[in-house]
Amino acid sequence: MKQGTIFFFLRVLISIFKKTDYQKLLVTFDGGGTNFRKNLLPQYKAQREAMPEELYQQMETAKLLLEKTGITYLQLENQEADDLIASFVNQKTKDNPGLTFDIFTRDKDLLQLLSQNVNILKYINGKATLYTYDNFCQEYKFTPNSYIDYLSLLGDNVDNIEGIKGIGPVNAKKLIRQFQTVENIYQKVNDLPEITRHLLIDQAKLVLSNKKLISLVINISLPDIYEKCKFSWEKWKNNPELRQFCQENKFHSILKLLD
Repeated sequence: MKQGTIFFFLRVLISIFKKTDYQKLLVTFDGGGTNFRKNLLPQYKAQREAMPEELYQQMETAKLLLEKTGITYLQLENQEADDLIASFVNQKTKDNPGLTFDIFTRDKDLLQLLSQNVNILKYINGKATLYTYDNFCQEYKFTPNSYIDYLSLLGDNVDNIEGIKGIGPVNAKKLIRQFQTVENIYQKVNDLPEITRHLLIDQAKLVLSNKKLISLVINISLPDIYEKCKFSWEKWKNNPELRQFCQENKFHSILKLLD
């Protein structure tokens, strides 16, 4: 079986590890099943095709490889990976306010977690780049705390969440910069221009439902895995299980990166 997904996965990991001396690492996976979002919105992510069997098998192989090479991963039934990340970061920050987290993701929902201690690693112009709280504030002119509210107005096509037709990114940003939250907007909705007022009033139920859908869960009961997340790039790149896997699958370029 071809292992193209794992090849790409390893290339991404190595590109990140080579740049920063991370002391801890946790990989999260969606747990499948259903959760509260499906109950709120039956069509949530309904447009996404089921995972092909070949990709499923590669994901299982990837998890096995992580185990063999000493990388901790977390997957809980009925829980989305983003919620696991949000809960882990929130709970560990409470335990130790001085911790700093870099989250590697392509999911924009996680921008809501940005803080002075939480950064997002995302691809910009083909390179994994650190996107910070300050970067966000410069780009959006409001704080990450209000990002949920911004998306609540716009919706999210990726997750099949409908926004308010007639309010695009420019107007949504203006509203959030002025009011910070959708609740604040609706408290002052009668002060807004007529067209905007009617759009907001007509879609109030949708907007408030969107906020529940988009808000990440921060209180999932997690196993005590923090100490198991210890990581060393020097140790990992020389792991015999990793090198054997790459040799067996003819990942020659991966082996060169490891050297």
